[in-house]
Amino acid sequence: MINKAKSAVLFSKNTGNNQRSVVCEKLRVLKETMNEKYLGLLVHVGRSVGGTFAYIKDRIWHRIQGWKEKFLSWARKEVLIKAVAQAIPTFAMGCFDLTKSLCDQISRMVCRFWWNQQEGKHKIHWVSREVM
Repeated sequence: MINKAKSAVLFSKNTGNNQRSVVCEKLRVLKETMNEKYLGLLVHVGRSVGGTFAYIKDRIWHRIQGWKEKFLSWARKEVLIKAVAQAIPTFAMGCFDLTKSLCDQISRMVCRFWWNQQEGKHKIHWVSREVM
């Protein structure tokens, strides 16, 4: 059974008010949606995909900031990265194509956390470039 109280309809901006009211009446749905979330993801993704999914980057950043890297071994850092930081965007990536720039920003945050100073040792993050 569809719960009409929890249901909403999403129309394009080109849909007229007449058509909107007819569809809502036929479906017996009372509200229209634009900026609501379903299972943690926005229902409508506009032209600014990077801005729409910026909350993913923010969630990862807040998680990484909460971890005290001075007190974590390399094994613990690896487990936190794999179990938490890489798991946060997984559901969104299953539903939407995230931009390359957003993925690069997330990767940079994780790499900074991974290669950060530990026990007075400064680590270097080497990046390999493909030569054509």
